[in-house]
Amino acid sequence: MSQLRDLRKNTRKTLATLAADPIASLVDTAYLGRYGSSELAAVGVALSIFGTVTKLLNIPLLSVTTNIVATAVGSNKDDKHTEIGVAASTSLLIGVLVSVSEAVVLVALGAASLSLWGVGASSPLRQNALDFLHIKAIGAPATLLLMVAQGVYRGLGDTRTPLWGTLACNAINILLAPLLIFTADWGCRGAALATVASQAIAGGWLIYRLKQRYPLRMAGRDAMKNLSKFLGPTGLLALRTVAISGTFALATSLAARSDLAHAAAHQICLQLWLASSLLADSLAVAAQTLMAQGVAAKELQQTRKVAGRTLQMGLGLGLALATVLAIGNGGLPRLFTGDAAVLAAVGHIFPWVILSQPINALAFVWDGILYGAGGFSYAAKAMAVCAAPAVGCMLMALNTPGRPDMELNAVWLGLTVLMAMRSLTIYVPYRLRKSPFDKVFLYPEKDLWQD
Repeated sequence: MSQLRDLRKNTRKTLATLAADPIASLVDTAYLGRYGSSELAAVGVALSIFGTVTKLLNIPLLSVTTNIVATAVGSNKDDKHTEIGVAASTSLLIGVLVSVSEAVVLVALGAASLSLWGVGASSPLRQNALDFLHIKAIGAPATLLLMVAQGVYRGLGDTRTPLWGTLACNAINILLAPLLIFTADWGCRGAALATVASQAIAGGWLIYRLKQRYPLRMAGRDAMKNLSKFLGPTGLLALRTVAISGTFALATSLAARSDLAHAAAHQICLQLWLASSLLADSLAVAAQTLMAQGVAAKELQQTRKVAGRTLQMGLGLGLALATVLAIGNGGLPRLFTGDAAVLAAVGHIFPWVILSQPINALAFVWDGILYGAGGFSYAAKAMAVCAAPAVGCMLMALNTPGRPDMELNAVWLGLTVLMAMRSLTIYVPYRLRKSPFDKVFLYPEKDLWQD
């Protein structure tokens, strides 16, 4: 029963610990929607490019860090304290190396990448998007180190410390952004600077607190030797992220080729969609941490109970989010813009945001269960199956030229199909008790469908 109590406790706290970068994107969207529709659409494109490049390794490294640290916590080794310190040190070392590489790539390919996203040299979005992208690129180390530090704390089962770090990050961003965007009149540049500064402060504090508890030696021999534990699973999840990010990039690219109002509407809906998904992701984090610890400790019946309870909570959360968004359908978009054309375009695609919430919630929870079981190789293979039908739906937008509402409906149908397939491809092997879940059913007297 202790794992189930931990699930409820960790979930309550993690629900509040929203990932800093997506919330920063939501803040940018809200402020820049008031600054101008052109700036709002430009930042949408820049965020898509930044996310496509950085999420290739950032999200996999976050997931692998959580799993390896949680496994170290669940082990019965005498030197567990040192092992946790080595795992944390290695993850931070990889974070530094990866983020510097990301910054170089984003700065070098900034202008070329905009053209790939449908923002050519004559586009009114180009300069604002390029300014935002370059500043975010330089701040890539702050973004990734904050994320990796959160992954370490997740693996430890400590949700309180990253909660305070994330709250501080978002508070700084909310206060600093209007000063730089409106008072200094820096527009998109001000939004990017506020985000980078808030992430650097929060990430530095989390790492400092971590160093007070465990021996962190990022340049140490043990950290270097431990790299292989991270690189293999991270590489596998990177392949999965390519499929996910590519699908999201296609969605933004198709929206950007539409008119300005519909491009801005897509950005508003996407940020609301991602923000609500973070709540489900917090359930996935709690499930992953407790399952990885349970598998390492051979507490398999409790581990299966954690999976079952998390799925129940995920479905309930998805239905609740759909209800809240349906009630706020008329008012929420107005928090981001007062442009009548943009609001009209939002009205055509907002039903997708509402109806997809239960699907999104279950998809995130299934991801957490899969990662907790160490199914990184399966995750990479399954995503190719998920992305293909989603991309097919989105490409239908090319068959409706001059009809932007139909184009965006095709894009959002594709996003919904992607999330549904993510759930299905994980549900099937779990239900059949096949790899990668066979280790969870070594003692199969009870499973999540009975507990």
